[in-house]
Amino acid sequence: MKGTSRGTAAGRAMPSMWFVLPGRNRLPILLLFGLLIPAGCGDRDTAKARKEASDARAAVAKLELQLTAARDEITAMKDELKAVRQTRDDLQQQMDQIKQERDQASGLAQQANELIKQVTAKADGQAGTTAALQKQIADLKALVKDQQAKIEDLQKNATAQPAEATETTEAAGTVPPPVEPNEKP
Repeated sequence: MKGTSRGTAAGRAMPSMWFVLPGRNRLPILLLFGLLIPAGCGDRDTAKARKEASDARAAVAKLELQLTAARDEITAMKDELKAVRQTRDDLQQQMDQIKQERDQASGLAQQANELIKQVTAKADGQAGTTAALQKQIADLKALVKDQQAKIEDLQKNATAQPAEATETTEAAGTVPPPVEPNEKP
């Protein structure tokens, strides 16, 4: 009971001194107070201190286990991060390669498109030329038919009137020039 009476007396005296002392002088008083309290405590305080120390050691051991687990988890996370970075780098490399192939394919597609346009224009030009030539051929065939018809008419007229022509030319004293089949009379 001695310890409790001193602690109570010191505890009552402290608040009055606490407010009276300036801020810098409080620390030595607190230290002195901390030394006086354990001096008045008996076995009960020692047992309490040992229990607190034991609890503190258990807490420290638990914290050390948690720290070890946290370090292991950090190591695992670092390994996973390394794997993720490697995967990201591989994917980036694949993306770059795909972009390059896409650009090449796009360039080839543009070249093919230009070639198709050129061939189409050439085909359209040839189709126009072919149509013009076919029209010209049809016109020439019509002209040939017309010429053949005229030749046949001339041949019929020539066979029917050779005697008349010779008489007329003899009377005139001239010989008629030969008739060209392509000329119009």
